[in-house]
Amino acid sequence: MRIDTPAVFAYYLVQKSLHYPLALVCDDEDKLVGVIGKAEIASLNLNKYNCGEICIKNYIYLNDANEDEIYSEARKHFAEKHILTLPIVDDSGKPIRLFARFQAFFLEQHGSVIHKPHYARALLQAAHLAKSIGRTHISAIEFGVASGNGLVSMEIYAREVQKLTGVNIDVYGFDAGKGLFPPADYRDCPNSWVSGDYEADMDEVSKRLFYAKLIVGDICQTTKTFLCDYNPHPIGFISVDVDQYHPTVAILNMLFADNKYFLPTFPIFFDDIFDNLEFQGETLAVREFNEQSKTIKIAPEHTAFDEMYRYWDTDKLAKFYPDRYEKFSMARMKWCHRFDNPDFSSYRSSKHIL
Repeated sequence: MRIDTPAVFAYYLVQKSLHYPLALVCDDEDKLVGVIGKAEIASLNLNKYNCGEICIKNYIYLNDANEDEIYSEARKHFAEKHILTLPIVDDSGKPIRLFARFQAFFLEQHGSVIHKPHYARALLQAAHLAKSIGRTHISAIEFGVASGNGLVSMEIYAREVQKLTGVNIDVYGFDAGKGLFPPADYRDCPNSWVSGDYEADMDEVSKRLFYAKLIVGDICQTTKTFLCDYNPHPIGFISVDVDQYHPTVAILNMLFADNKYFLPTFPIFFDDIFDNLEFQGETLAVREFNEQSKTIKIAPEHTAFDEMYRYWDTDKLAKFYPDRYEKFSMARMKWCHRFDNPDFSSYRSSKHIL
């Protein structure tokens, strides 16, 4: 934001950001002169002011340095003051990026106060499992990107987990780019979703990504060529948010590929498993997969889901009721066990504790 930018623009910027709720106010030379956070946009009639008038000029900032120094310095500031985001500036005073509170306290707080905490937990679990069998590089995939909020979160958490564990995580996102498929039959849940739901502009989504690879196309087809085309590091986490039966089947069919593409055990999150859809959608696809496969199983197969927990699935309520939010998310987290993977039992000799 510029000094003379109407303050109402800062309102939309701060309110929309899930991870970095801070607007930076710069002069004509792009030097940082002030910041605007949630407190500033909530306390005034924004239509009457510009950003220069409401910004905090005695703000705290971080000097650009290596990641370890920034991480350490950020923790000190966040421990002393109740602030959510710090700007990082270069030698000339120009802002280059932001550092958020959840990053500084990621390991302690990943379970309840950040967006999609189940992604954070799954990536940590996958990294620990990989490390226990000597792996230093894994992959994570989100099927069903839509507006991109989940993939952005996965990318951020992957970088944080790398700092905590030393395990590198590549991130991939799959989406048709046209919303949901036209239902082929009742198994695609036409009673819950219709063709075109969750359509999003993939070009706009790609602009929000730092390094994740976005794979756009019919998931029933792109899943057939992904492993050969990209030769990914072993997959350690998969999020399935495609709603319907047929694309879920295509995703699960990937699991029949060579063991080299997967960790021996890894979490899979199914976003659309509901008790009332037991014979449709993702739930049906999981059950049929387990019936078909002898040496690869997804557990638990049952839904183990209480829909009442759905009403606690908001960031605001999760801060006050983290236990309920956790139960809602984890009810749909399952594990893929590859019993014929040579590394399946090797971690048992490790002293590493998950």
